[in-house]
Amino acid sequence: MQFCKKRGGQVTVELMLILPVFMLLIFFVLEYGNIAYHTIIANHASYEFARIGSLVAVNKPSGRPDRSVMTRKINQAKQKVFGSKSGSIGVTVKVETTGTDPMYKRHRHEDVIVTVTYPVHLVFPGTSYILASEPRREGIRRIQAVTRMPIDKAYLSSDTK
Repeated sequence: MQFCKKRGGQVTVELMLILPVFMLLIFFVLEYGNIAYHTIIANHASYEFARIGSLVAVNKPSGRPDRSVMTRKINQAKQKVFGSKSGSIGVTVKVETTGTDPMYKRHRHEDVIVTVTYPVHLVFPGTSYILASEPRREGIRRIQAVTRMPIDKAYLSSDTK
């Protein structure tokens, strides 16, 4: 009996040694879940913004895409979707020609490429030392989602070879 009383603090010391490591492990698992959730949001936003850009890019059949119209409509959608957080979310719009139609030479195939840069604020202590983007002291991980989508255009019956 005397021997057991002398070792009464051993459990407390072992707990104090293991508990920080265990808590940090739990924080990393939860933070990865948080990052995964925000990655899904960024990818979905990128897809939706690219879809908006592909639909509003051209206002006449076989016409050239208007990047300013696309950017304006995408920024309106960004404001509606993200509200007050929309200022911290970056969206870039790029138009790339991928070829011409062999049947209608005036009709170009073009894609809109939308890049969304989405900041994720890391919420759990200790995780920003490993998971945050530079500068790490901010505790923010920046996620980039890129979507390429063909621009929808109509053909004119007067388009000739």
